[in-house]
Amino acid sequence: MDLYLSTFENRIDKKGRLSVPAPFRSVLERRREPLYLFKSLTEPCLEGCGPERIGQIVDAIDRMDSLSAEVATLQTILSSAQEMKLDSEGRILLTADFIDFADLKDTALYAGIGRSFQIWLPGRYRAREADARSRAITSGMPSLRLSMHRQKPDSEAP
Repeated sequence: MDLYLSTFENRIDKKGRLSVPAPFRSVLERRREPLYLFKSLTEPCLEGCGPERIGQIVDAIDRMDSLSAEVATLQTILSSAQEMKLDSEGRILLTADFIDFADLKDTALYAGIGRSFQIWLPGRYRAREADARSRAITSGMPSLRLSMHRQKPDSEAP
């Protein structure tokens, strides 16, 4: 299974170009899928994923009451999503809107979170990480429900 893991810091050039970390590019190349970025609903960061995750959001919306507040919230993700094209050097071009939303300056931190990743202002991410580690020490680890079986995506099915 291809996952986005670890953290990487890369510079943002004056034109707003940001290199995608090589391990993340490898995931995209193996999947032969486009990369989507959108504004996080809950954090001051950008989120990146492939079309499968976007499809899951669309499917969830389709199963909900179309007039509900939950649908309006999820539609906010889709309305900010943009397909990102990697240039020949493995960079994406961040829009001014994305840069402003995540309060990015000259450096961005990629945080792999499994099937997707986030792009943060480095100091803001480190403060969040320190808070999470402190909570784990004082309140204990969150309860994990690990399944013995992983459901295979359609592309892996026989």
